[in-house]
Amino acid sequence: MSRQAWRDFICAPDRAGRHLSAIGRGVSGSVSDAIDHAALTSFLEKLHDSAEDTRLLGTVIDLIAGGYSRFASDALPRILDALSNEMLAQEQIVGPGLRGNPLWDRTILRRISGTLSPVHYVSRTAHRSFELPENQLLSWLVEDLHNCVATVEKRVGTHALHPDLLRVGNACSEAQNHHWFGDVSRPRAVTPQMLAAAAHHRRPEYRNAAKLAQRRIEMETRDHHAWWYALLSLLAVNWLEPVSDDDLFELFVLVLTLDIVMHEAGFGEPVEYGLVTARRGPVAIFEKGDRRVRVFFDQSPAAVLGVLSAYAQVYREHQGISGSSRRPDILIAIEEGSVTRLVLVEVKKTADGRYISDSVYKVFGYLYDFRAAASSVGIKAVLAVPEGVAGLATAASSRTLFVTSANDRGAFADDLMAAMSL
Repeated sequence: MSRQAWRDFICAPDRAGRHLSAIGRGVSGSVSDAIDHAALTSFLEKLHDSAEDTRLLGTVIDLIAGGYSRFASDALPRILDALSNEMLAQEQIVGPGLRGNPLWDRTILRRISGTLSPVHYVSRTAHRSFELPENQLLSWLVEDLHNCVATVEKRVGTHALHPDLLRVGNACSEAQNHHWFGDVSRPRAVTPQMLAAAAHHRRPEYRNAAKLAQRRIEMETRDHHAWWYALLSLLAVNWLEPVSDDDLFELFVLVLTLDIVMHEAGFGEPVEYGLVTARRGPVAIFEKGDRRVRVFFDQSPAAVLGVLSAYAQVYREHQGISGSSRRPDILIAIEEGSVTRLVLVEVKKTADGRYISDSVYKVFGYLYDFRAAASSVGIKAVLAVPEGVAGLATAASSRTLFVTSANDRGAFADDLMAAMSL
């Protein structure tokens, strides 16, 4: 199977697993075949923090796929240096030098009344104003984008913020400090007059701003039905595609794992999903009778399940070295009554025999690291590579480590369920 084959599986219209891609730096905005409406709706409604997670997902995909980064990098700096303005007449006190058009009658009356000194004048002067509707729309858009990026940053962390979002946030901060743009008021809402002024402006940068502002208005409307329609339209075809082949293969194995638990293991649809963000919980939870399966992605057993880590213990017992618990790519916790079994899935996109051998040794490290859990909860591991590996006909129940080819669904499903003791 190639990258395209992995992508096709992830983006199959009957599932929304593509949206379990990490919300971070290593993705790009991408478009694929539309997800079935029912599958997408079910996924969004089962998100752990349904309202917040749905809005976060929509915001990130819109900011990355909607052309805001290009606008912030190119169009915004250009328009700030050519900001629309008009000259307005303003009555003011000038002096001791005379400027503008002096109003002699008012000057004389105020001097007689003692409210104006002999060296000052009442004059009508020209004043440059940037308080135009197209600039107010631009101000609203810049403020809105700045706030959106700040909200995403709180959820994913600064170090994981996508470069496009970082670019948008920085550009908006610089714009707000611009010597001309800073004088423009920031409206609480966009009016039809603002949209019309920008949409019909002679400069293309304003017309672009109008389109982006309209898009953000649709994504933030308080009309639930209109917002839901806009969100579904966005998420049905747009997604965050991993840039590297390694990350795409990891996502493929994650989606494949969930699919196997659903179908081959017979658990059916998850009862809950979770986005891949900072401080996240499981990406999926399955329930069947008294059995519960929780699937974690890129999470340490020590962090999410409280399992002791021998690796971390070494650092706690010494000075001069530091570290934290290692994280397998996928962690599966199978809970049945008071019994818990753990399966660690390590994913390596390689066909190199030596690298696979090294990876086996790494997985042994995981099993040793969490050996304290083995005696009480039971722990096994699966090493998934694309192809070229097949297990011999030995008793699967006696194996602790399974090395399998993820491109062979049947073999991968057999090994995964054997490791899960299903």
